[in-house]
Amino acid sequence: MFRTVTRNLLAVPDWLVPIAAVLTQLGDPWFLYLGLALLYWLADDRLAANPRRVGATVVAVGLGALAVTVGLKSLFAFPRPPGAGEAAVPLWLPDLLSDAYVNAATGDGFGFPSGHAIGATMVYGGLATFLDVGDRRTRRGVAAGVIVVVALSRVALGVHYLADVAVGIAVGLAGLWLFGRIARTGFRPNPDRAFFLAAVLGAAATVVAAAGGHGGEVLEAGIVVGGGLGGYAVWRVRGTDPAPVGAVGTVAGLALIAAVFGGAYVVASAGLPYVFGVVPDTTPFRLLAVVPLSFAGVALVVAWPTIVDRIRTGDADESEGESVADLIAEAEPNADGPESERSE
Repeated sequence: MFRTVTRNLLAVPDWLVPIAAVLTQLGDPWFLYLGLALLYWLADDRLAANPRRVGATVVAVGLGALAVTVGLKSLFAFPRPPGAGEAAVPLWLPDLLSDAYVNAATGDGFGFPSGHAIGATMVYGGLATFLDVGDRRTRRGVAAGVIVVVALSRVALGVHYLADVAVGIAVGLAGLWLFGRIARTGFRPNPDRAFFLAAVLGAAATVVAAAGGHGGEVLEAGIVVGGGLGGYAVWRVRGTDPAPVGAVGTVAGLALIAAVFGGAYVVASAGLPYVFGVVPDTTPFRLLAVVPLSFAGVALVVAWPTIVDRIRTGDADESEGESVADLIAEAEPNADGPESERSE
């Protein structure tokens, strides 16, 4: 059955392939993690009773999804379908977008299970579980629809077999259940537990990838370890629950996060330069750089609302201090005024 459905999906019309390439971004890591960071920074009580707590928990769930994906892909090491790394660029597409299209419509690395299916299931399922907007049935229905769209888009693009995405959804549901059991007390999510669980899963994935000799997967798992520990550490000491960061804070935060994670990506993909000839470009040394960078990146994501709130409070206190000083100055008698004249 899986082969029959896969063959039918691979026979989609040419005009539908670019649409699948766009829809598949709903499950791409860059889209998921960017969306989760923005949710954590910008959500208010219309989405959840405690938006910062919910947002941080789902960020941790997203990290856990990456750990599960890396661990299982390294364990099975099954190839993708033939031609998964190739894509025909539509003639009507501008040359400027051709590279982005090829990147979106192709896949590399191991194919089983589908990382997009796992990530979409855990992230959108986590949002349906922890958010308060609407009713639970509606949230679950929307999440299920997005998950199915992402899964089918992967098969339509020819980068996965149907079995890859079917198992990916099942694994994602199991991972979501695990986070729900460990990182939630009643209806109250616990981000510190969620981040710590993500770090543990990342460590397990690191061991599996290293045992299989998969250097790239070791670095991806190391990102989860560092990120999980960074989120855990900051959440434990972050202090009060701050307000949303606002537009200016979001732009500044995204710039900082892009710089930190950009460094981690460059190290993981391009490698380390020699430093006075004593730092060889090997996976262990890359890992020593990637883990602290990912720690700093996720720590900054989690701490950013508090940082922005402290800046606002400091500015408000300074303005209030200036206002009080002005009032005192106005209330003081003028040495050149009437009282001075009477004293003469």
